[in-house]
Amino acid sequence: MKSYNKLAIIAGFGSLPLQVINDAISKDWDVTIFSIDGSFKSNSKNYNIIELSYLNIKKISNILKKNNIKNITMIGYIPRPNNMSAYLNLSNILFYLKFRNIMNSGDSSLFNNLIKFIEGKGYNIIGAHQISDNLTLTKGLYSITKIVGKENDNIKIANYIANKIGDLDIGQSVVVARERVLAVEAAEGTNSMLKRIIDLRIASPDKGGVFFKTSQNIQDKRVDMPTIGPKTIDLVIKANLSGIAITQGDVIVLEYDKIIKLINENNLFFIVIDRLSNDE
Repeated sequence: MKSYNKLAIIAGFGSLPLQVINDAISKDWDVTIFSIDGSFKSNSKNYNIIELSYLNIKKISNILKKNNIKNITMIGYIPRPNNMSAYLNLSNILFYLKFRNIMNSGDSSLFNNLIKFIEGKGYNIIGAHQISDNLTLTKGLYSITKIVGKENDNIKIANYIANKIGDLDIGQSVVVARERVLAVEAAEGTNSMLKRIIDLRIASPDKGGVFFKTSQNIQDKRVDMPTIGPKTIDLVIKANLSGIAITQGDVIVLEYDKIIKLINENNLFFIVIDRLSNDE
């Protein structure tokens, strides 16, 4: 049985899995979907959906082997199981023990080691951006509002800082205003970082500055690519920032038309630039 065109998509929550699934089908992939805890529902007959109550590694592995599926894409948010006792089967316990020394490391280190484990079993990891060509953006200004004054300097500083914290596997986002770093993303995530800026601006009202996001140099973007979406833009607006900058080919942009509408309605700038190299 041929396996070259068979693709398993482990689909989490969010709007992105459906787009990737449809694009995979349009490119003649034979798609099997693993829906985790009801993350993906559809009545379509174009693909097979397998419902799992949690990320059951042993069951997924058995189904892949039975159906001779060698290609895997992972996309969307997958929640932790409500019933941890159900999760602790022998296969998952052994999997955890194998990686116990990296569980306390940053996300990128963890994902990189998980990929090595999966590929070592003979599977091929395919990134969502390798299936859906329009998930990321090329370099350019995407907003009506242009960048003025010190915001260009803020972007340069943010790019530099994001590159440094990325090398340390800390985070992917930075907020810079008046050439001063207001926040860097850590384990709390992008949205919580922006909420800190909102609280800061309530305590000391101010305007201006840039929200910057990029991928880390050590990230494997096939499974771990940063995203921005309407929620991100809404928080940027509430934080009274002047605009958004991301790096080309490095950040997934969710619901592009919706975020461009939000950006232009609120007179924000939105620019895509080159990321810094490790030598810069």
